Amino acid sequence: MLKDHENNLYLVYKGESRAVIVRQNGAIGKEAIDELRSRIRKATGADLPVVDAEELERLDVPESHIRILVGPGPMTEAAGIRPADLEKEAYRVAVRDNRLVLTGASNAAILYAVSYFLDESIGVRYLWPGELGTYVPRRDTLELPDMDVTRQPEAEQRRLRTIEKGPEIERWLGVHLMGSRSQFAFGHAFTAWYDKYGKAHPEYFAQPPAGQKQVLSERVKLDLSNEAVDDVIIREWQAAGSPDNWNVSPNDGSGFCISAGCLAMDEPAGQSIDAIWKAEGQLTARYVKFWNRLLGKMRVLNPNVTLSTYAYSSYKEPPPNGLKLKDGMVIGFVHTFQAYEQWQGWHDTVAKLFLRPNWWHSGAIAPNLMLHATGNYFKFAQQHGMIGFDFDSIMGYWGTQGLNYYLIARLSARPELSVDDVIAEYASAFGKAAPIIQDYIGYWERFSEKTAYNVSAGNGVTMDPNGRFETVVRQYDLPGSPLNSGWYTLPYLYTDSVLGEAYALLDRADQTVAGDSDDGAEEVKQRIAFLREGLRHLELTREVIRYGYEKSRPDGATREQFIAKSEELDRYRKEISARHVISYDALLSSEQRRSIPTVLSRTTGWDRTTPGAGGPSGAELDEQFRGL
Repeated sequence: MLKDHENNLYLVYKGESRAVIVRQNGAIGKEAIDELRSRIRKATGADLPVVDAEELERLDVPESHIRILVGPGPMTEAAGIRPADLEKEAYRVAVRDNRLVLTGASNAAILYAVSYFLDESIGVRYLWPGELGTYVPRRDTLELPDMDVTRQPEAEQRRLRTIEKGPEIERWLGVHLMGSRSQFAFGHAFTAWYDKYGKAHPEYFAQPPAGQKQVLSERVKLDLSNEAVDDVIIREWQAAGSPDNWNVSPNDGSGFCISAGCLAMDEPAGQSIDAIWKAEGQLTARYVKFWNRLLGKMRVLNPNVTLSTYAYSSYKEPPPNGLKLKDGMVIGFVHTFQAYEQWQGWHDTVAKLFLRPNWWHSGAIAPNLMLHATGNYFKFAQQHGMIGFDFDSIMGYWGTQGLNYYLIARLSARPELSVDDVIAEYASAFGKAAPIIQDYIGYWERFSEKTAYNVSAGNGVTMDPNGRFETVVRQYDLPGSPLNSGWYTLPYLYTDSVLGEAYALLDRADQTVAGDSDDGAEEVKQRIAFLREGLRHLELTREVIRYGYEKSRPDGATREQFIAKSEELDRYRKEISARHVISYDALLSSEQRRSIPTVLSRTTGWDRTTPGAGGPSGAELDEQFRGL
């Protein structure tokens, strides 16, 4: 035992290392070891040595020093902890005398164990990717805790999709316990069917009403009343080996079947043909009948088979009139964060439920922070049968929307936390400025609630018809699709006065830490600057959109002025992307897919003498995202 404080053991005591990290199995657990060592060094200043298990005895490490056993190996097994005893994705944090065991059933799970230990023992918080986004409270002493915990991530699939790639993004996902042990597959399942079968078998597919064009080939829907479709699905499933799960999620977009057979499957009957085609009908009944019919046939061949599908678009509402799903359906629920009754309705069908939101597509790059609305809904889903989630997507707007991403990641890993707990954790990384940063967060949450962006759920679902967003869209004839509308509304919603109030809060935060000079204070200043850069990026993008979109273009604006603003924005984006304020490549890709006028090639009307006299209407721009 240690001479000073002889009843205690320490990993670090007054900045002095009192532990060694033992590597038992080569590269197994390397990422976890690097993370553990780095965070302890930042917290205490002590650099814990890493030694191979076979060298430990030769090095004559004092018995008073803690052996930190990361991952499986002989010493971990000697402590009575074997990988075979852990379920898939499970991890173990346990203290045995002078040994701290951090292990798991895989490399990912070993990192989960380290993340849990750093969370509990030091209070490490991973706010956004990179060193600046990793908050490590300073201390000079780290005592060996009394701990024996075996955990497994609650949800069997935890996916936050990312457009941005790279080691810092992957680390951020890993320490937040993202991963999967699920067998269930989702995704629009029939995107290749029209090209594959359309010429020989047009009867398999939905046909457009008179005067309408067929939708894009990857979005063409099936004629669910044609049981020959069942035969092809079953044939493809059997060719894949008749696995225990098969994905039958309908294709995205509009163009739903209007054949007499499909219409006969609908409840309520008599819906508008045009509304059905344009994804504005109520089509859950026809899909439930189709899924039940298909599942019945497939279970004759494999009694264990399950079918995965989205509840989305025109079929996102729960089954009507007591219509039940057969056992074996797995539903990926795509709706708003107000859809409590709808989630409960699907839960009551005894289907397995995955949460599959598009919430983070709303608002473009702006600080759209519906924190309590989304966080409380996520917690409701956790408590009402959610077995997994798949968020589309982390768009990489960390300087304005990063708290959205952190909130869901944190509630997933630590479901006992409240939304307010997570907001307080985030703000705590700003030291003495934390109360002002909470005010800053609150300012944007209140603004977001009053703005009430619509949400993508196969089509745009209105959150509040009288909210700022819907009001501006109607007043100025702007696009209303959640996938592109956020950009076009920037000049109308994020005025200088709105941004000025937010900047003023960050100015107050700066003043709070202005006289501090220690390392922690310097990081706080940089984090405040990080948020400020998010606002500046919003401001520059707003002006490029204002000039780029013909309807909002100022009188007398010139092509040359637009080019100068666009180039300034591009330079700024490259600069701040290195700090993860935004993801440069992901942002450019997103704007290109949505034809956002941030570059000259996507602008119109420079040859017009009257600004705003021409150019596409909001409705015309929306058509690009409906598959028509």
